Amino acid sequence: MRTTMLQDMQKNFEIKKIKRSACKMKEPHSHPFHELFYLAKGECTAFLSHNIYKFSKGDIVIVPAGTIHKTDYTGKGINERIVISFKTSVTDWLSNVVGTDIVSDVMQTGVITIPEKRRDYIEKLLDKLIFENEGQDPLSPGFVSVALAELILFITRCKQYEENVIKEIDVDNQIMQEVATYIYNHYNEKLVLEDMAKQFNLSRSYLSKKFKSVTGFGFKEYIINVRIKHACELLLNTNKSITTIAFECGFNDSNYFGDAFRRTKGISPNKYRKNQENI
Repeated sequence: MRTTMLQDMQKNFEIKKIKRSACKMKEPHSHPFHELFYLAKGECTAFLSHNIYKFSKGDIVIVPAGTIHKTDYTGKGINERIVISFKTSVTDWLSNVVGTDIVSDVMQTGVITIPEKRRDYIEKLLDKLIFENEGQDPLSPGFVSVALAELILFITRCKQYEENVIKEIDVDNQIMQEVATYIYNHYNEKLVLEDMAKQFNLSRSYLSKKFKSVTGFGFKEYIINVRIKHACELLLNTNKSITTIAFECGFNDSNYFGDAFRRTKGISPNKYRKNQENI
C-alpha cells in the first residue's frame, strides 16, 4: 500500500500558491477532498460549516471534505495563501504513518494560529511541498509524503496549546453565527424564517438579508444544504432506505428530498450511494 500511495501521490495531492487582491467568493461550496490553507499575507473572513471566523497572516484553515464553506478576502493590497488539497486515500495513508488519532484531531473544521516564531519553519516546509510536488525526480512523491506527514504533526503540536486555536467568532456577525449553529444542530426539525426571526429578536427581512450577506446562503438554501450533508453521511454509513433518510434529515417528502439532492449533488441519492460503494 505504501509503494502504491507514493506512486499515486501526485494525482491524490495538490498544492498551489494563490495571490489576489480583496475579493469575495461568489457562492459557498463544498468538495469531496480535504483542504488546508495557510494565509501568508492579508486578512480573511470565512464561513465554515456553521461558524464564522476572522483570521489573518500566519493562520491555517482546516476544511475537511464535504464541509460547506465560503471565504472573503478583505485585506488591503495582495492576499496570499498556500492551498493544499488531498483525497481521503491520503488521510488513510497518513493514519498509518502518524496515527489515526492524530489525523482525526487535525482534520477538524477550524482555524489555527501558527506562533510568529514558528512561521518561518512552516513556510519553508510549504515551499518544500510546492517544490517537490512539481516532480523534480522519481523521489519527489516520497519527499511530498514525508513533508505532508511532518506538516500534520506540526499542526497537531500547535493545537496542543489553547492560545493557538481560534475559538472566537467574528463578533460583528455573532447573531448570524448563532442562527447558523441553531440550524446546524436542529436540521431535522421544522425550521421557518418567521419563527427564527422571532427567536432571535430580528425582523424577518433583516434576518433574510443579513444571513445571505454573511454566509452566502439564502435561509432555506442553507437548511437544505445542511440536511443534504447529513443525508450523505447516512447514505454512506447506514443501510437505511432513501425514504427513512429523507424523513430523518427533516424532509417531509421523499420526492422533494430526491429533487433537492439532485440539485445539490448532481445525481440521485441512490446513485450517490452506489458510486461511493464502488470507489
